[in-house]
Amino acid sequence: MKKVLLLAGGISVAAAFWASTHPDGLDKVAETFGFAHKAVEHQTLMTGYALPFLPAGPISTAVAGMFGVLIVFSLISGLKLLFRAR
Repeated sequence: MKKVLLLAGGISVAAAFWASTHPDGLDKVAETFGFAHKAVEHQTLMTGYALPFLPAGPISTAVAGMFGVLIVFSLISGLKLLFRAR
């Protein structure tokens, strides 16, 4: 499990440096069909794949990716413990 966590974390950090600055698929469709201006952006912990306490850029994206990996692995580990106990 530790190897998988390290591999996933490494991939998320490395991918942050090659992330595209172009809009993703949903943003592109909204721009193409002219309703992007109706979007309401909500401020969350990792809005735009960045962290509010770090300057925007690849470092912030890499740290946000690492946090995401840790959150998912924590949830999976918790579910694993929950079902193992039964």
